Amino acid sequence: MRRHFFILIFLIIPLMASAQIAEYLEDDPKPTIKNQRGLAYSLLETGSGLGFFYELPIEGYIHLGLGFDAFMLRDKNQVDLPNPFYPDRPYSIGKENNVYLLDLMFSAKKRLFPEEFDDSFRPFLSAAVGPVFGMNFPEYDTDIEGNPLKDQFEWALGGIVGAGIDADVDGKYFFGFRLQYRILPFSKQLGERKDHSMIDVRLEIGQRF
Repeated sequence: MRRHFFILIFLIIPLMASAQIAEYLEDDPKPTIKNQRGLAYSLLETGSGLGFFYELPIEGYIHLGLGFDAFMLRDKNQVDLPNPFYPDRPYSIGKENNVYLLDLMFSAKKRLFPEEFDDSFRPFLSAAVGPVFGMNFPEYDTDIEGNPLKDQFEWALGGIVGAGIDADVDGKYFFGFRLQYRILPFSKQLGERKDHSMIDVRLEIGQRF
């Protein structure tokens, strides 16, 4: 009888232990997808810009969004020098144009490998399309031949393709980095050229909610 009792205890103890371990162990958390909004800074080949964005999630770990950006572009031969008397107004050499771009982009962002990476580290591919309004205010009233120069205002249909990473901070906020190519072909010359397509290194700070 005693022998049977010890055999029974020997069988029950591992079962009880495994049940307690299973009780404390949790499955890996499932990937989440939330609303996102934030601010962005873009460093372009010929300038820089600021913007903001708002993104809504749909099935398949995809965000659909809307973003607005404003850019100030530099001339090809422009060189800015410090001004000791007015630090916020540097001297500019080779500056002939003042080109500004405003865009409104409708975007789609696809998260990559949601099951493989932790939810706080989200690589993605992105694409966007939308209208772009370009303005140029010449630095001088006439060109070198004495012909008058006029302000320029042009519209274009722009696009973006890119890839990047979002990384969470405290689960609520995130930093984003993406390398993308902006497609900005104008039908007429705006400043130095018609096609302002260029590489864009974009930094974002946003909120998930």
